[in-house]
Amino acid sequence: MNSLKSETVAPSSKEVALLDKLSLYSDLNNRLLNLVYTVAHNLNGYTGNIKLLLDFIDLEESKQENNLALEHLKTVTNDLDKTITDLSQIVSLQNTLEVKKEVLLLHDYIEKVDNIVNSYTHKKKIEIVNTISQNHFVKFSPAYLESILINFTTNAIKYAHPDRFPKLEFSLITKNNQKVLVIADNGVGIDLEKHGSALFGLYKTFHNKQETTGIGLFITKYQIEAMKAKISVTSKVGFGTTFKIHFFD
Repeated sequence: MNSLKSETVAPSSKEVALLDKLSLYSDLNNRLLNLVYTVAHNLNGYTGNIKLLLDFIDLEESKQENNLALEHLKTVTNDLDKTITDLSQIVSLQNTLEVKKEVLLLHDYIEKVDNIVNSYTHKKKIEIVNTISQNHFVKFSPAYLESILINFTTNAIKYAHPDRFPKLEFSLITKNNQKVLVIADNGVGIDLEKHGSALFGLYKTFHNKQETTGIGLFITKYQIEAMKAKISVTSKVGFGTTFKIHFFD
């Protein structure tokens, strides 16, 4: 009796082409979904700031205070215009396999985020400590980098410790010849033993905050990995959280 031997049949060229197309469409769909979240996330901060400024101008009778508010409004709208330009570029690149990277000065982007978060009110919402040299750069998408930095900053405000004014420190270190952006806050912290595996999941929240959506860290992780970088986190409940972004080029 002849033994039957199983043979592996190589896929045809048409099957390979079909699988490649399916993989490409799946990747594009994921990018489009991420783009929707990115647009909503980036623009939400600007629209909130503009509304607050307009409300302030409407109620304030002092000409000097109104002029100051108008200057802040100009700053916010100029940054909004730049952000829309960057997001438009991403839309035009959605049919490519990679989002375009540019050489970006980290110090300048952190200062820009400080302006976005703090410049529209007389009272600072968070202390941002930027220890990064003005000539240090990374290769990244401009819109993605802004979105990531805004998310970490607004999270530091949302999850501030009730006994401390929120503080966020940015620093850059080199590890194994790779740049690592360190983002450390002094907030309430996260129980990583309990929530670590779901930390970057979509719609996952870990504190009783009505204004949280569970989208921010999901977007952040997706954007970082889309740039071929990696994110890690350490945290201690009651003492704060430190995120690290590892750049590989």
